[in-house]
Amino acid sequence: GPTFSIRKFREVPFTPTDMIRLNTASAEMLAYLWFVVENGSNILITGGVSTGKTSLLNTVSLFIPTSAKIVSIEDTRELNLPHENWIPGVARVGFAGTSVGEVTMFELLRESFRQNPDYLIVGEVRGKEAYVMFQGMASGHASISTMHAGSVDDVLKRLQTHPINLSPGLLDSLDIVVVMIHAREKGKSARRIREIVEIESIDISTGIPHINKAFGWIPSQDAFEYKGSSWVLSKIAAMRDIDLNSILKDIARRKKFLSWMYENNIIDLNDVVKYLNMYTNNPSKMENIMAGHAEEEKQR
Repeated sequence: GPTFSIRKFREVPFTPTDMIRLNTASAEMLAYLWFVVENGSNILITGGVSTGKTSLLNTVSLFIPTSAKIVSIEDTRELNLPHENWIPGVARVGFAGTSVGEVTMFELLRESFRQNPDYLIVGEVRGKEAYVMFQGMASGHASISTMHAGSVDDVLKRLQTHPINLSPGLLDSLDIVVVMIHAREKGKSARRIREIVEIESIDISTGIPHINKAFGWIPSQDAFEYKGSSWVLSKIAAMRDIDLNSILKDIARRKKFLSWMYENNIIDLNDVVKYLNMYTNNPSKMENIMAGHAEEEKQR
């Protein structure tokens, strides 16, 4: 007989505070992702089934500046962004089992570039739409997407083989791969960022990547560690002609701010977005608020 699959999505997406509370990511990881997203890095979030890829995608998308124009492409509507200049696109199947009226992700993605987006978000790449997305990356459109793959090697193999068949030259546009894992320890279920890997370059002749692991998860301690170097941050420093140490200090301030939101239990989406915007547009006011909260805690 007929079978139905019912998927329930959160009405309110996970915020950065939720990610820290659930220990899916550390404040330092999120501060790093915040900085690279703000500076237009291309990110691919990968993992197996039910590892939290789309939830993290939505969280990372909250770091996109409010003034940016965003176009999202999905086959099932899952993303929920507070940005005013956000154009969500959803694919649809044809009528009565035919191709009449069908709108594919490939067609939506191809037409999205006519809208000149600052950021392009693709719910999941699995076929020929990946070619269009990587063409957009190469032409300067910051892109964030997800893909089913358990490791960086699996990602690059999927991208370079049928049905995607990307050339190593296009793969060179990808900056960061975030690998998610659904860990099951002592009967408990937990979703973690297993590693954040930076793609330095792709060998044109062999397709072999030169990578740098920026962050990793330590299962025995259920903790995250920074590996001590970041090629992407060095690349941004060179492009913007600023000192790398100033970037690291900026990320440290963002980490402090995210930790402050977590410690003060700021989990409501509207409050999180308000403080994120305040941090970006009026940092001195945000510092005064953080200092005021700290003073109140001391008096208690």
